[in-house]
Amino acid sequence: MYSPNTRKRLDNCTAERKKLFASLKKGDDYRTHSGKVHSIAWNCDGKRLSSCSSDKSVAVYDFDGSKLSKSPIVLRAHSDSVDQVAWCPRSPDLLVSASADKTIKLWDCRSLSSKTAPATIQTRGENINLCWNPANGTQIVVGNKEDLISVFDMKTHKTIIDQQYKFEINEICFNNAGNLLFLTTGNGTVLVQSFPDMKLLTTIKAHSSNTICVKMSPDGKTFATGGADAVVSIFDYWAFTCVSAISRLDWPIRVIGFSHDSQLLAAGSEDTFIDISLVPTGESVGQISLDNPPANALSWHPRSYVLAYGADEKDRDREHGNIKLVNATFSM
Repeated sequence: MYSPNTRKRLDNCTAERKKLFASLKKGDDYRTHSGKVHSIAWNCDGKRLSSCSSDKSVAVYDFDGSKLSKSPIVLRAHSDSVDQVAWCPRSPDLLVSASADKTIKLWDCRSLSSKTAPATIQTRGENINLCWNPANGTQIVVGNKEDLISVFDMKTHKTIIDQQYKFEINEICFNNAGNLLFLTTGNGTVLVQSFPDMKLLTTIKAHSSNTICVKMSPDGKTFATGGADAVVSIFDYWAFTCVSAISRLDWPIRVIGFSHDSQLLAAGSEDTFIDISLVPTGESVGQISLDNPPANALSWHPRSYVLAYGADEKDRDREHGNIKLVNATFSM
């Protein structure tokens, strides 16, 4: 598959990454939520991290390059579980949250406080996922529990498109150009649709059972999926063909994420570790052990090998949602 020179370069790259993660120490814990952490996201300049939880709250942390702030700003405008947060890809100060309370909320974080009032958009159902269009930073796609996908204009707060599906839609993401939408389904497939007309272009058979998550690499050359079959699949973006199938985890893949340079892919499940793969080959370069699986959410810093992830904790039979931070950049 690879020429001798390419194979040698990839072997060196694998060895370097393995060395990086071999000395990795468990990061600091940040306890903010009293329920499960559902989503974690870095803003585009990497100076803030947000998280959300079943406890109806959204938290925003400052990041100084090595640690998160110990006292995040906690936002409590939702009346039900918050399932996802996402920062605008074009602005480091705009954050959106999606909740089971049938709203999405847009937060202006330029002068953020616990009393900041968000802009609120009513939706047609209990929201479970969302993503920004990376091409313009003004459109958001939201999915709800009834498998309705809606597109909103964040300038006018108006609905542009509603598209109902007759089968389970789990996660959605754009390509980097913002003209294709990828949707994972309960049929083990990924639908690829043109945007904004939402026409089906092709259906990719990705997994033998439910396809749960999908992510596009920052360089736009690959995308990855995670399935209930405990497999992580890496696809060539231009050919839509699977180039690696990673099966080191034993439980359904809950969450995946690419590093800033598109070289590493993290995958989390109910297993006792987060698996880190080298994207070009699918080979393992390391593991991050979990004291209390599962890994419910994870996100790589947009400029360095810093990984934030969420994990469940119990203290005297009370459940907490912790954010944990591992910094491979400083472990060399």
